[in-house]
Amino acid sequence: MGSIITRAKKIRLTRRFTQFTALVLLNLQFLHIWFTRLQLTGLRVVCSPVFYCHSCPLATTACPLGVLINFGKLQLIPFITLGILGLVGTLGGRFVCGWACPFGLLQDLLHRIPSPKFKIPHKLTYTKYVVLVLFVIVIPIFWPKAPYSFCDGCPSSFLESTIPWAAMAHWHVTPGMFNGFTARFMVRGSITLAVLLLAVMVSRGFCRLFCPLGAIFSLFNRFSLFRFNLTYSRCNDCKACAKLCPVDIDPVTQMNTAECIRCYECTLTKHIKLGAK
Repeated sequence: MGSIITRAKKIRLTRRFTQFTALVLLNLQFLHIWFTRLQLTGLRVVCSPVFYCHSCPLATTACPLGVLINFGKLQLIPFITLGILGLVGTLGGRFVCGWACPFGLLQDLLHRIPSPKFKIPHKLTYTKYVVLVLFVIVIPIFWPKAPYSFCDGCPSSFLESTIPWAAMAHWHVTPGMFNGFTARFMVRGSITLAVLLLAVMVSRGFCRLFCPLGAIFSLFNRFSLFRFNLTYSRCNDCKACAKLCPVDIDPVTQMNTAECIRCYECTLTKHIKLGAK
């Protein structure tokens, strides 16, 4: 078990590298600081398959959830965005959740903070499908002017867009600088704080309970091209793979289920391998 944990640390370092690399690529607008003629805002018409707000001052691409919501309000079908999500999901299911999502990276880092840790009942993971259907599809389409779509309470949007823009607007501290912070701002801030606290105590809590993008990609997990395969003859039911799993599933009995983020750690037990279908 000790050697498995050592190899798991190497996998985690590799995963952190790809996550931070993705974070940099999603924020290439910072290059404009040094190269003033370089304009990358045109890339925001294309979405990246991760949970990252396009309203971030440094964002390179659009958020797929934002595209789905805004197209829904306009009664239009975002064929390109659906095609990108479908292609990524068909290839690797929730692979991007484990290896490229900046909000997933934030949760991974927060969960390292010493605190009581909790596991969540599997039935609660279905709430993210309710969030997807209600706040990404139904409300934007049927009540386009209602301020209740997913973007209106999105923690990623609050951290990556609202706070940076508010900070720039109130760069100089003045006695009345907080007057513009409305009740809506406070509600969104409270939601974000709750999500961050959840991440400290529950591994990938937001991904498993509320993320609409994770819900979309989870639909592809069972039949994606690249998936995990179990060699039963080499499994001695030691549960080592289950102990390594950051989303609390047993890979032996729940192979390629909707909650698997394809983090690759269970493959260190050598009876599970990633392969083409």
